[in-house]
Amino acid sequence: MIANIIHLGLRHKLLAFITTVALVAMGVFSFSRLSIDAFPDISPNLVQVFAEVEGMAPEEVEQLVTRPVETAMRSVPGVERLRSVSSLGLSTVNVYFDDDVDIYRARQLVSERLKVAEEGIPKGVEMPHGLEMGAVASGTGKILAYYLEAKGQDITELRTLHEAIVKRGVETVPGVAKVLSQGGYVRQYEVELSPEKLLAYGLSISDVSDAIAQNNANVGAGIITRGSEELIVRTLGRLGTTEDIANTTVKSVDGKPVLVKDVGAVTLGRAFRRGVAILNGREEVVGGGVYKLHRANSFEVIRRLRARLAEIERTLPDGVKIVSYYDQADLVAGSIKTVRNSLLLGLVFVSVVAFLFLGNLRNALIMVCSMPFALLFGIVCMERVGMSGDLISLGGMAIALGMLIDASIIMVEKLQTAAGAPAGERETNAAILHAAQEVGRPIVFAVAVISVVFLPIFTLGEIEGKMFRPLAFAVVATMAGSLLYALLVAPLFFRILHRMDHKRAGHGPGRILSRVLGRYEQSLRGAVGRPAALLVAGLLLMACGTIGFLRLGREFVPTLQEGTINCYVHMNPNVSLEEIKSVCSTVSRMAADIPEIDQIVADIGYGEVGPHMHHTNYGCITITLKPRRLWRKQRSQQEVVALLDQRLQGLPGLAIGFSQPIAHEVDGLIAGSGAQVVMKMFGDDMERLKRLAVEVEKAVEAVPGVADLRVEQTDGQTQVQVILNPAQLARYGLSKDAVQTVVRQTLTGDVVGDIIEGEIASRILVRLSRRYTEDREALGSLLILTPSGSHVPLSSLAAIKTVTGLRQISRENTQRYISVECNVRGRDVGTFVRDAQAAVERAVTLPPGYRVSWGGQFELQQAANRRLAIVMPITLVLVIVMLYGLFGSLRMVLLIVLNIPLAMVGSVLALAAFGQSVSIPTSIGFIALFGVALTDGVVLISGLERLRQEGMALQEAIVTACRAKFRPILMTSLTTVLGLLPVIMATGTGSEVQRPLAIVVVFGLATSTVVTLFAVPTAYCWIERKWPRKLPRSL
Repeated sequence: MIANIIHLGLRHKLLAFITTVALVAMGVFSFSRLSIDAFPDISPNLVQVFAEVEGMAPEEVEQLVTRPVETAMRSVPGVERLRSVSSLGLSTVNVYFDDDVDIYRARQLVSERLKVAEEGIPKGVEMPHGLEMGAVASGTGKILAYYLEAKGQDITELRTLHEAIVKRGVETVPGVAKVLSQGGYVRQYEVELSPEKLLAYGLSISDVSDAIAQNNANVGAGIITRGSEELIVRTLGRLGTTEDIANTTVKSVDGKPVLVKDVGAVTLGRAFRRGVAILNGREEVVGGGVYKLHRANSFEVIRRLRARLAEIERTLPDGVKIVSYYDQADLVAGSIKTVRNSLLLGLVFVSVVAFLFLGNLRNALIMVCSMPFALLFGIVCMERVGMSGDLISLGGMAIALGMLIDASIIMVEKLQTAAGAPAGERETNAAILHAAQEVGRPIVFAVAVISVVFLPIFTLGEIEGKMFRPLAFAVVATMAGSLLYALLVAPLFFRILHRMDHKRAGHGPGRILSRVLGRYEQSLRGAVGRPAALLVAGLLLMACGTIGFLRLGREFVPTLQEGTINCYVHMNPNVSLEEIKSVCSTVSRMAADIPEIDQIVADIGYGEVGPHMHHTNYGCITITLKPRRLWRKQRSQQEVVALLDQRLQGLPGLAIGFSQPIAHEVDGLIAGSGAQVVMKMFGDDMERLKRLAVEVEKAVEAVPGVADLRVEQTDGQTQVQVILNPAQLARYGLSKDAVQTVVRQTLTGDVVGDIIEGEIASRILVRLSRRYTEDREALGSLLILTPSGSHVPLSSLAAIKTVTGLRQISRENTQRYISVECNVRGRDVGTFVRDAQAAVERAVTLPPGYRVSWGGQFELQQAANRRLAIVMPITLVLVIVMLYGLFGSLRMVLLIVLNIPLAMVGSVLALAAFGQSVSIPTSIGFIALFGVALTDGVVLISGLERLRQEGMALQEAIVTACRAKFRPILMTSLTTVLGLLPVIMATGTGSEVQRPLAIVVVFGLATSTVVTLFAVPTAYCWIERKWPRKLPRSL
């Protein structure tokens, strides 16, 4: 088949040329359609279920809402795990599905079970919006955030403007899943009732609520036929203004109507808010965070968003502008620019090497063209399977760049040698065909080996698999393109370019290369004569590499510098929204004078229900950095974070943490918390869990490298408990439900409908005077209407006391837990966790029924290592089988495999020198290194075996084969090294992720090339002399 492909290209030149042009055109077209993103979408198959239960404590939310939802969801097919948080007035249940379940199928399954969950929720639990499913949003957080800039504009009117115009317009952009508003106040109509006036008219809160609800509707009455016409009849009764509400009749007394305004005041007010946004620590703003759909094209969505926001801004009142302060497109563009620069520089470096080694511009051009051809072929494959072009997948192409030319190097080098002195046209064709077929099988095998060694990456699971499988796919696809080029296109181009002057097609090595070859031959003869010394040197190198590898740190993925810092502020659970607003403003002002900082926006609490909600004692301060070219000092982003941390450490009463937007979301996807390391204490009793968490915190705080250490705040929330007395209730003929309803109506109020103004629906809230919300004594004086018509104070029916209760209850797979979380600075995550686990084991004794679970980035690292530990040996066995099939000799196979451990030595020493840890990128680098090292070994041994089969003496065959293969082996190594050199040198966005991989390959090839050119032939000579074998003669 290989020979047929080569023969096809040379025999049917026009067809082969048209095919080549068509593939290139498809590549260009696919590139224009390729989805562009910063990262692969690593979102889990997650369906969120929310339930708002206004005013309900976490304990009741857990028992009455969260548990029924979890019970309904845990039996859904394909569910992998459940996580939930029950907090004040809010239940959030995250339902995670297996990766092979389609997200829309998962949502359908959850939707079907919501009815079962609602049936399990007791009657009387009021959920204004019922059980809601969250949007189909990506797990990497918001892709764009903005605020409305308006001098002197009322903050409530700005929020209304945002809801009516901006948010509605943005949510219609294709690819947008959700826009969450933040800041300002939601407008509402308030009916504040006077207890005295209600008492005077013998009315209750429910009487007023029912009256308003029953007088706020437009009804279609039917159709009247008049002659040949039909007339629609509408009865108009909807309320439209405060006057309409005030003039609503509640009841009639002695023929005189009692209106709403007779028992209370009607005003246009503000809804009770749970979130606020602050700009630069100076002023409140109204803004929005935009979340994209699962697997949507970030770059394209943001492009549309920018255009839509510009359109919307033109429709806003004078003086109101939309200002974006976080834009993921900047990160996407920076990442793509880094990859693009690496690809272009690598292309230039490799082209120069090809020309210098071949000394022939045409032949060098044939080889260099293999790279864009292979890259375009890979892009076609990526676009066909729906893969995005991002830092990882395109980075895979940059990493494979030097390897893409290897097959063409072997092919063109052989063609150049074979076409040295042909006698005529037919002989030229025959010589080219024969030479191409001679190296066709080794080329296919070499590409197959590189593809096979990347198979373990396809077996990675969950987040690590979603992140790095695109890289492996890109490498394999582009290598397939390079193979197609080498077999079909390179011989064709060689024949076309050398049709008229075939005698100039073959050039011997240049003067410099001839000198190098002479020195190499001399050194090789010396090495072959002293195999023992080389063997000892090899063993010493392997020992050094092993020791060095064991001493390297461990981490999941190097931290990507996103250009945006998130500062997290945690305060006491009882802190008021105004207090934390003041604290976050202070933090923002303290950070604002750092010259590298551009804008600071603090999001406190949550503006509306949706993904990524937080409590009102939590503030997320988004710090946007200026472009690097505008920085006054040569600081790194880590140094800016360290300076911020130093400035803020003295602030009392708060805990400070730092991360980045995407990094925080990824950490949350891994362990349910936005920290690098999460320790979860599982058990039933919250008090005991809290004590265990404190013990773990004390044990971990002494471990070097710990940062931002904190225990999850689960308690400390002060509660005013109204404990009803059944005997007293019976005395007055009252039920618990009746009293609880009055208390809820007094404090929270009744939402009895809404008033629609254009596109905005403002709710109508009915409640008692605010004085009952001020203190416990005022609440105790609340009068309860009895069935007999008398009134009795609440304090006569219940004991009212203040206690400290729970702030939230976290659960995983229906079991309670409290987490201790931290970040790691100044060392790798892997060794930190190892030391922390040892410290916890020494200091903490777990009672029966309780356990500690360690999660976070290292968890993915360990999972990947466990999987690779199984798959890599299998892959090695597969490669050995392939090598045996090629050579038919086990000793030849072992000689080639000898390259692998010795190649690692240079990589390990380089990682230590550059201060890198072992991570998923370095593991992929080792895999790529193994492929190149095995390829070089195959090239050398195949040539050597062919000469031996032709009858050449052992040592002469070794020297001849090494001389012949010196140039292609050196070229393949140098092109790979120089192709990756720009990746090591890069300082742009995303270079931190790619650099470790490039370091492994580049410095590993340094030792691998030496091993291939010296150790392998020396070992071959020693084995053949010690255990001679009979070789088949070639015809």
